[in-house]
Amino acid sequence: MPPVTKSRIIVLHLTKHSESGVVLHTLDANAGRRSFLVRGLKANRSALAAFHSLSLLDVVSAESPKSSLAWLREWTPVQPLHGIRGDLVKGSVAMFVSEVLYRSFTTELSDPQLFDWLCDSVAALDAETGGIANYPIWFLVNYAVRLGFMPGETIEPAGLFPPDEAALFYRILRSPYENVRTIPLTAARRQSFARRMLQYLSWHLGITIDARSLEVLHEVLA
Repeated sequence: MPPVTKSRIIVLHLTKHSESGVVLHTLDANAGRRSFLVRGLKANRSALAAFHSLSLLDVVSAESPKSSLAWLREWTPVQPLHGIRGDLVKGSVAMFVSEVLYRSFTTELSDPQLFDWLCDSVAALDAETGGIANYPIWFLVNYAVRLGFMPGETIEPAGLFPPDEAALFYRILRSPYENVRTIPLTAARRQSFARRMLQYLSWHLGITIDARSLEVLHEVLA
């Protein structure tokens, strides 16, 4: 009998695997970036509802001798995230955040502190009753710092942020979200800053993060 593992995951992305199966791309509390094979969804389409962007699940998986992917046997939502599922704006923010994580977090090493922070950030987005237009840029700044990319007196790479956006970076860095959400910013400035933050992450990680959902997010938040 294949070994069985219990863990907690954050859903990032789905890709089709077969007529009735998908590959579930996740962040695993115990194993960092991890993908699972989910079978039988053709006969149980309602099960797909559990795999929305940023869903937090307790799962049971089993290793397969025929595949490098573990087979997801059981999954239970940790919390329902009705706020995100029932709101177009929050859902768009969740899609953007999950895409950033999917394209940027590639290590299979676990980071319990980062995972816990991500869980808290998702719960905060779900529960937020005020404005969330500045949430994506708050998330990007704090995610970068938690990956270890804390800027010093200057921001590297030099010249990426013009003076006004460098000042915004430091302001967000030093403020709780309750204060960040009230910073008056136009949609164009939020998008510009988000693009530079993606370039900042790309430079430090040595990859290119092309978050296509940023355009959708810009339209929704404009």
